[in-house]
Amino acid sequence: MNNYLRIVLVFTFWNLLFSAVQFWIIIEFNNDFFKALYDSVISNTIITVISFALFYISKNIHLQAFHFVKPIAILGAGVFGSYYLQKTCISLAVNDVNYDLFVSQSYKLRLVFNFLLINSAGLVSFIWNYKSNKQAEQAQITENEKLLKEAELLNLRQQIQPHFLFNSLNSISALLVIKPNLAQKMIQELADFLRGTLKKDSNALVSLQSEINHLQLYLNIEMVRFEHRLLIDYKIDESTKEMLLPSLLLQPIVENAIKFGLYGTTDKITISISSKKFHEMLLIEVTNPFDQEATTQNKGAGFGLNSIARRLYLLYARHDLLKVNTLQNTFTTQILIPQTVSHESNNN
Repeated sequence: MNNYLRIVLVFTFWNLLFSAVQFWIIIEFNNDFFKALYDSVISNTIITVISFALFYISKNIHLQAFHFVKPIAILGAGVFGSYYLQKTCISLAVNDVNYDLFVSQSYKLRLVFNFLLINSAGLVSFIWNYKSNKQAEQAQITENEKLLKEAELLNLRQQIQPHFLFNSLNSISALLVIKPNLAQKMIQELADFLRGTLKKDSNALVSLQSEINHLQLYLNIEMVRFEHRLLIDYKIDESTKEMLLPSLLLQPIVENAIKFGLYGTTDKITISISSKKFHEMLLIEVTNPFDQEATTQNKGAGFGLNSIARRLYLLYARHDLLKVNTLQNTFTTQILIPQTVSHESNNN
């Protein structure tokens, strides 16, 4: 049932109620049954119609110069205008000189009835408009928050992607002369990775297996760049492969691990990526060796992880989903992903 129909029903109820009261009062003055019926029905139907018309005008016509006096003017016009319209219609319907005199003598009581019904209409109009405005404001606030959240997520994603893209292009440029075959392979891997990235929605959820498959495209590129120096050790619990996480979440974390794991060393490094269930949530750990001094010298450290923490907060409204710790030159990033049905999954 829409709002307009509710208002019509409320006014119809009030019309019948006031008609019944007015009918009883007129009968008490020893008037004829049918004359009292005509009077009450005609009077309250007119005032109801006028109430709708006046408050529709009040709502939709804005007279700025008379903004303060407009409600009073409309109320006065409605009360007195309805009385004279009632008097004319009743006179035509009843066609009785004596009853015309009764109508004239009862004008004070009729004005009170008109005043009460019009103000009742005003109360309904005010409550309905207030409720409608609040609902519209809340819907607008919700929509604005959603748009701001999506814009910030997109901004975070766009800030992360160029780091990897520029590094890959620099590596391709270096390989074109000395190892053209590897450069060609890297171009193909980069194209596959970017194609998959563009198809994904950063607000959607994907299975862990799907995310790892996409991550492997990225790692294939990095393995071309770093050749024998980069090793990846997967420790994925089978029970977690279908658990959900935000798409494109792992790539910047693993990129961060590779970046700082390779600083200060020419030896091989191993990046460990593991998963398990933890209190009905998905726990992912990415571990890499690191050199404390080399990492301290890099002023850009931490941007990727900060952006991931912010993204997780925007999606889940929690600050405790990303943790990092260091132990004996080993850096570990821990991510907790609540398993919720409030997001749509996208198993690309």
